[in-house]
Formats: sequence, structure tokens, C-alpha cells
Amino acid sequence: MDFPAVQPASGVLYTMSSQLTTPVEQCPDSEIVTCQVQHLSSSSKTVNVPCKVPPPPPPCCNPSLALHPPALEDLLLGSNASLTCTLSGLRNPEGAQFTWTPSGGKVAVQQSPKSDPCGCFSVSSVLPGCAEQWNSKTNFSCSATHPESKNTLYATITKSSEDTIRPQVHLLPPPSEELALNEMVTLTCVVRGFSPKDVLVRWLHGNQELPREKYLTWRPLPEPEQSITTYAVTSLLRVEAEAWKQGDNYSCMVGHEALPLAFTQKTIDRLSGKPTHVNVSVVMAEAEGVCY
Repeated sequence: MDFPAVQPASGVLYTMSSQLTTPVEQCPDSEIVTCQVQHLSSSSKTVNVPCKVPPPPPPCCNPSLALHPPALEDLLLGSNASLTCTLSGLRNPEGAQFTWTPSGGKVAVQQSPKSDPCGCFSVSSVLPGCAEQWNSKTNFSCSATHPESKNTLYATITKSSEDTIRPQVHLLPPPSEELALNEMVTLTCVVRGFSPKDVLVRWLHGNQELPREKYLTWRPLPEPEQSITTYAVTSLLRVEAEAWKQGDNYSCMVGHEALPLAFTQKTIDRLSGKPTHVNVSVVMAEAEGVCY
């Protein structure tokens, strides 16, 4: 199909387009279609058009720096909590250099470069063992240099100063409608009224922690109509109806910095009827990391 020639309002030259529509089987990816253009002003010209449209070129890579906080699980367990500084948007990852303040004599580990779908690269530097200073709201900074950046890049991070409120944990049994089907049943763990919003939710069958792919946990959301901002999160565990009816017990374990022992646990089974509640002490690492 040839479209009529068009003349822009501010120009004297015309533009004309032609469109070819063909069945897919007549234009495989390896084939090329030829478009021949003829005009009185010049000799004919030929343009080769591939059937397979090449992917768009990657966007221009622009170096940027970001600092990421320690993982909550590492902080609560007292293990080797680490800060991560990531330099991204690089065309060539070679030549990245990082500086940490404070470092406390710790040796930062530079990880292998990673590529993203856009064709750019990122490089990360990990500073280990800073749990105590992070919890005391020490301000950490990371700077990075790279041949693709004219200036040194800087990023800072510190623990937020939100109010600390311990969570309430509610463990709900399966609804009667599910039990009647005698297939899979759903246990619901509702954690609410806590601050800050970082929280861990884990499920146990007896004394065995369940893999995370066995349950579904939504991200924390702010609770409505609260004078002080608090958060709530819901987690669902699907179990075999037969196991529930036999009296197997299931526990919802919640970790939060406001809890006395960092973790609390509620356990429920069909025979006891009501969930039992206990604060639990999780085995700590030999020493909590310190940065001076």
C-alpha cells in the first residue's frame, strides 16, 4: 500500500511511505524484502528490509551510585550484616573503585560485575560486619570512581528514626468451608500494629522451618487512621487437610527489632483449638559485626 505524499507545513520537500503486509510464513526471520524507489529527480534506489526487526539499541548507560541497607534477617540473627554499595549504568565494568566511611578496618569485598537487560553493567562493593553501628544510627557513606564518570560519585545511608512499636501476631485456623472439601486448607498469620515496617515472617511445621516457596507473604502496608504510622502484613500457608485433621501443629514466627528477643512465635493445631504464644530466642552468631 502506497500512502499519499505529504509536505510539512514548514518545508518544501515531500515524504511518501509504502507498507507491505505479508503472511508470517512468507517472511521468515532469515529473509530480506527489497523495496525499490524511483523518482524523476534521481536514479532508482533499493532498500533492503529484514523480515526480523532488530532489537532497539540499548539506552545510553549513565553511571549512578546507590547504597543498600543490611538484610533484616542478618540484623536480627546477629550474623554478618553487610552494607552494599552498587555502581550501575556502566558500559564497561572494569576500573570501578570504592571507598567506605567508616570502614572500621573491615575489608570491603568487590563482587563480580552483573549485566542488566539494557546491556549496561553494575559492580557492587560489600562492607561486612556493621550491625552494631547500623543499629546505633551511624551514618555510612560510599564513594566510587570509574573512567566513565567525570566526577566521584557519593551515596550515604543511615538507619531511619521511626518510632519502634512491637507487632501483634494473630494466627487463624482454616475456614470451615475449606475443611469440608477435605483437600488443602489455609492458615493465616496476620501481623499488625508494628513500626518500622521491616519485618520477617516464617512458617514452621512442628520444629521444621518450611521453605519460603511453600507460603505467600504480602509486603507491609500502612494501617489506616492511625495517629502514629504503623504497618500490617498477612501471610498464608496452604497445608494438606489430612495433616491438619491429624493434629499436626504449625507455627508463624515473626521477627522485628521491637520484640524483646527479636522473634515471637504463635503455634496452632486442630486439637488444641487456640494458638499458643511465646517469645523465642533464635541462635545467635558467635559475635556481632562491629565497625569503629
